[in-house]
Amino acid sequence: GGDLQVLQFNTEDMKKVEKMAKKYGILYSVLPDCNRKDGLSEVIFHTEAVPRVNMMIQKLKFGKIATFDDYLKNGDEKSLGKLMDFLKKQQGNEKSHTIEGDRVNTAIDGLIEKVGMFAMEKKAISVDQVKENFSINGEQAESVIKQLETIGVLGSKKEDGTHAVMMDKDAFINRVRGYQDLAERMRAVAASKNANLSDVTISKKLIIEENDHAVKTRIPGTWGDEARYVWLRKENIMDIHNGKTMLTFLDSNKDYKLYDSQNRVVTTQKGTELYTHYDKVEASVRERYEKVQKQQKKTTQQKTVTTKKAR
Repeated sequence: GGDLQVLQFNTEDMKKVEKMAKKYGILYSVLPDCNRKDGLSEVIFHTEAVPRVNMMIQKLKFGKIATFDDYLKNGDEKSLGKLMDFLKKQQGNEKSHTIEGDRVNTAIDGLIEKVGMFAMEKKAISVDQVKENFSINGEQAESVIKQLETIGVLGSKKEDGTHAVMMDKDAFINRVRGYQDLAERMRAVAASKNANLSDVTISKKLIIEENDHAVKTRIPGTWGDEARYVWLRKENIMDIHNGKTMLTFLDSNKDYKLYDSQNRVVTTQKGTELYTHYDKVEASVRERYEKVQKQQKKTTQQKTVTTKKAR
């Protein structure tokens, strides 16, 4: 539920993605393939897991994060009905990687713009026309029509079953964008997250020792003879803030061994208690990291173009 994003990757890499997502504790749902010609597949996941998904992309060296709207726009009208049926089946299925019921509304949000543009061309639209042209059932078509009517795009139902278009194209686009933004903010307020894994940032100044597989860091808030240390696996760590900070996560259900300066185990501590010593990852950290990733990608592309020109 809440604010979701899409991970897009080559269909042939599905098994690798599933294995890594399980390792990093990322809850997801595999989305129906809305465009079989592009050779890509998508899974949808909660925004709270973005740091771990970025980590997964870095380790696997493929994949990219997109929005749910990007996914909808990539599909054709005929595939959207299948998507909405899929989302409805996810509701209340606690045994699967679930998507809450409001995802159905998000799919409808994606249809609103398509149906609205179709109506603009026809000057009026009916439930039957929506069903026929967008391959969705009557209930779904009525829901789209009702929302377009609610936000003032369509007029009331006439005797012949049609709804007249009440605004021009520019006004419609502005109205629909505002509606989608509001709906997304409302869903974000109700956002839920995986309670087992918590993302944290750790200053590299706290690193005391490291080997090929892990780093030993001092636990913030412990000093002197009472200083305690924890070993964290490198495969679960990503550098941010120009290499000054580490981004990783703690498992609230795991018992972590705490060491002294001589590498002797002193005690164990649950991830929930250990987490209280660290700074949680705020949205600003994610945004900053994503900007760095985009800039690095842009720089790499520029270097590639320069090299080709030189040749």
